[in-house]
Amino acid sequence: MDGCKRFGLALGGGGARGYAHIGVVRVLQREGFKPCAIAGTSMGSIMAAIFAAGHSADEVQELLSQTSFWRFLDINPFDDMLNFSELVRVLEPLLPRRIEEFPIPLGITATDLITGTEVYFRQGDVFQAIRASIAYPGAINPIWVDHQLLADGGILNQIPVDLVRFLGAERVIAVDVTPLQVLREQPQKKTWWERVFRRGIESNPIQNVYRAVEIMQIRLAEVKLAITRPDLVLRPRLEGIGLFSFQQLEQAIRDGESAAEEALEAIRELLLDSDQGPAQPPGL
Repeated sequence: MDGCKRFGLALGGGGARGYAHIGVVRVLQREGFKPCAIAGTSMGSIMAAIFAAGHSADEVQELLSQTSFWRFLDINPFDDMLNFSELVRVLEPLLPRRIEEFPIPLGITATDLITGTEVYFRQGDVFQAIRASIAYPGAINPIWVDHQLLADGGILNQIPVDLVRFLGAERVIAVDVTPLQVLREQPQKKTWWERVFRRGIESNPIQNVYRAVEIMQIRLAEVKLAITRPDLVLRPRLEGIGLFSFQQLEQAIRDGESAAEEALEAIRELLLDSDQGPAQPPGL
């Protein structure tokens, strides 16, 4: 891109919080900054694939605002929470089938549960890569890909800065959508009704599992970011938005926009050549 340093986006996982990526990308598009590579983890892998296919933030928001999250849920208690075939039906008209066919180089992360190592998808079936990357522990089953049993990329690499660099980016903007929020609920004496029907985190085993996984991923992400050293980290506030708060699409997008707006001078300083301004494409 003339007048602009080659840069890439590392879009972190975080369930519904990943909607904030739309707001970040909207600001970048408005400013005319086009990434040379995009990589994503978990929910970030879906966002990364859509934007690497060339779609604008406005298009993505319109699509999601017209799509009920409930259509992606599987009510079978013995299977995944996710109806992935329905997700594919929504995404298929938007994406090339193979990762190497994307107009913007794309990378997606997963974790091999057999070897305990990270897996990077830079080619192959994009839907297989997304399915592996979003296999959140306790909610979506891992999948076999050849000899690897693949699960959520965020287990080991929540914000894939290193993968963006492998794809050729000279500068990396990382978007962290998993702020560690302190729970407001405090242990207290409860009535028998509350103990049975309104259990808090201290007595809800499923909620405990999700909270424990979330804390581990966030702390590991902090260590990874310290090692991979992105040039800029954006952290949308996302207060009150949880992993499964998919009904809060607009708020998450606004939080993403606000984070990018607040860091706009730093973004311009990072990406602009000193004597030129960025080109103004219609979108990514």
